[in-house]
Amino acid sequence: MPPRWTHVVLKVADLDRSIAFYRRFCGLEPVRDGRPDGHTVWLAPPGAASPPPFVLVLYLSPVDCRIDHLGFQCAAREDIDRLAADGERLGILAEPPWDGGGDIGYVTMLRDPDGHLVEFTFGQPIGGLGS
Repeated sequence: MPPRWTHVVLKVADLDRSIAFYRRFCGLEPVRDGRPDGHTVWLAPPGAASPPPFVLVLYLSPVDCRIDHLGFQCAAREDIDRLAADGERLGILAEPPWDGGGDIGYVTMLRDPDGHLVEFTFGQPIGGLGS
């Protein structure tokens, strides 16, 4: 069996602040919490299978590197506009909404508390991948 993609790890400066961001904007909840003795918190969508097929791991550490971006799919174009407006009010809007069409869809980007880019899309053709 080939390896299965299971997680992405982000180095974060403040676990509570990062958990609050990923709860508010991405709807993720802790599924494994290593605090107070540990240094990682694992996040997944609420109601995900046990174990979840994929988790975001927040790792308390100096932020000395970043990934390009994390991608989240939204159910409606209006969700993108709402997230962008909220991000703008909070000063974390990295890229206002735009329609890239085709494989891109309608997109906006926010920055999480440690500067990682988080992409929110509507209309990206994810269905049928691998077919």
